[in-house]
Amino acid sequence: MKNLIIIGASGFGREVLMMAIDNPSHQLDWVIKGFLDNRPGILDGFATHAAELPDAMDYTEEKRLRYRRDYPVLGDPLSYVPEADDVFLCAIGNPADRRKYTEPLIEKGAQFIRLVHPLAAVSTFAAIGKGSIIGPYASLSPDSRIGQHVTVSSYTAIAHDTDVADWVEIGAHCLIAGNVSIASGARIHPGSVVTAKSRIGENAVVAAGSVVFKHVSANTTVIGNPAHRFDWKPETNSESKAL
Repeated sequence: MKNLIIIGASGFGREVLMMAIDNPSHQLDWVIKGFLDNRPGILDGFATHAAELPDAMDYTEEKRLRYRRDYPVLGDPLSYVPEADDVFLCAIGNPADRRKYTEPLIEKGAQFIRLVHPLAAVSTFAAIGKGSIIGPYASLSPDSRIGQHVTVSSYTAIAHDTDVADWVEIGAHCLIAGNVSIASGARIHPGSVVTAKSRIGENAVVAAGSVVFKHVSANTTVIGNPAHRFDWKPETNSESKAL
């Protein structure tokens, strides 16, 4: 039996925890060991059991025991040394940060699994790389290819013959048409549409609700319908030094 460790204990980390509990491999191939995070108190203030919530759902005792959130933060992903039975998933949305906190573990020999929610519709002829996370109600058509360490959120559809490279983030409710190519590190925010045969360049960003009809150059942000270049300045007080 392997021990699953989730990198990142913020909102997405808690979502991935619930997905992991719902996965058929839970308690069959692996059990959940905890989180890696470098932010003190990241889980403070969150209920560990559903019964602690105001107006909690009237779940059975079995469900309340199953959906627990009392897993510990085991340490900093940059300094953690993988143990023999550890396997990992990274629950950090931003591809650059995902690489920052994942690659040091890979260099230490960490093994990553893929996580596909049982409510996702994944073709037998779709390919999904290690470390990738496919959310509930996502759809992967035949001959779509998902690289390693990719996140595909709920209700997103990826059509036939589409190639998604490593380290990509695709938000919820996106429509990715057939024969699309999405390069490494790209981010496609929720509600976006990428039309057939479009090309999204490396580290490009498609803003929420945009419609892409053609090539998006590397390191470019686009917005709108039709999507056009958008230049913006990131905040100078970014907290990128920590998860």
